[in-house]
Amino acid sequence: MIVAYIASRTTPPADQCTGGQHDDRRRDRRGRARQADHAGAGRRSRLPSGLDPLTVAPGLGLFSVIVCRYDVCDIDFYTEATVGIAVKEVRHGSLPPVDLLAALGTDQLYSYVLSLPVNTEIAQVRGHDGYGFPKWVTDIDVDIDERHTKARVANDDGGTDIDLYAATPKQKRVPSGSSVSTLTSYTELNDGWHQTLSQTNNLVFGNVLLPKDVRLTLGSGRLSDDIRSLRPKRPLRLDVFTPCQNALHIPVPVSFPTR
Repeated sequence: MIVAYIASRTTPPADQCTGGQHDDRRRDRRGRARQADHAGAGRRSRLPSGLDPLTVAPGLGLFSVIVCRYDVCDIDFYTEATVGIAVKEVRHGSLPPVDLLAALGTDQLYSYVLSLPVNTEIAQVRGHDGYGFPKWVTDIDVDIDERHTKARVANDDGGTDIDLYAATPKQKRVPSGSSVSTLTSYTELNDGWHQTLSQTNNLVFGNVLLPKDVRLTLGSGRLSDDIRSLRPKRPLRLDVFTPCQNALHIPVPVSFPTR
């Protein structure tokens, strides 16, 4: 599941900044959901120099909450959750509305990851040490079916960090390879900046703009702190995939423009 939010601040204090990267493995995702939000005034303080937030209007940016359940993959079953700020492609000079329409229309997005907890040690080691993603281990429950999409991420004390609920959008099945979305993440690894490409082969999916049946409950923990720091306004788009296939590529070096 992926929920994209409008936020009034996509740049929390610089001393809170973290980076991360994905695993270079092909995986089958039984369920994935995303939600997007708007963010505003403090956007740039959360981002490293060289990255610009993707904006929907002056002072309003986007971030996403993503929850995944990998039922089949090369390192056994695991679940994960992600909070990331939507950014422009490095060295991209188009006007913000053009960037936003192009990104949403083609499902080619760019992100700076703030938090990426997983529920197994091997997933944490591979993602953190091999790709630089800000991963840690905690309990994560993800349940996605044709009616409801639910996820809960625990904090260090076993309480609730975040709890996410959404009515699953109507799902449609498409031929394999006919709907492939991409997400490029910028992260710091081995004292240098890298970009990691994630490609998702969407097999059965549904989405809705300005969703009403989405409930995000913030508790206490690293994810909820990150989300609060972005000052979310409202959900912009909800995507749910049941199932899909994902391939994460090896991170490659990237240079940021000098400011």
